[in-house]
Amino acid sequence: MAVGRVLSGLAVLSAGVAVAILAFPNPLADVFFTGIVALGVVFALVGAFGAWTNRTAFAWAGALLLAGLSVAGLMSIGFVLAPAAVFLLGAALCSQLAGPRIDVREAIVADPPTVSEIALKALIGTVSVAAGAGAGYAGAVRRDLFGACATETLECALAKANWAGIGTTLLGVVAISLGAWLVWRQIYVSRVLASA
Repeated sequence: MAVGRVLSGLAVLSAGVAVAILAFPNPLADVFFTGIVALGVVFALVGAFGAWTNRTAFAWAGALLLAGLSVAGLMSIGFVLAPAAVFLLGAALCSQLAGPRIDVREAIVADPPTVSEIALKALIGTVSVAAGAGAGYAGAVRRDLFGACATETLECALAKANWAGIGTTLLGVVAISLGAWLVWRQIYVSRVLASA
């Protein structure tokens, strides 16, 4: 677990260095670019939180999102974020290998849910992910979230924003996150019960 914590700390540090390299000296000159670069730090912090607290869902979510951002930005920002992604993937793997936290394991074993409860919660999570994907598609793909700006400043982005589309997209992201967490939790509970 100590190795995972060190790796997650290195991931946050290298993501911070990437932001310093990419966004400065004028971070608000292109708010979209700055926002995307700043997501790297947010993802690294989420993963580090998971690694430090042995919450593998957070560790893997942060690691996979940061790796995805690195791959998606391969021709521009990916090469600078790649070290942070590699560190965070290592931290998530260490967190996974550390196994379930003792207190959570004892609580699950002391009052185990039935198979039908696990299946029902997994189904609800899956439906939530599907509904969130639909809302995200409707908000972000079917509509323009932002209108065209000659220069992508913060003032122009706020003036041209499609707030209904942004709200629908954020609602979709929340539904996907909660549904994925619910499914992950059922996998976690099943894993604990199988090893008990």
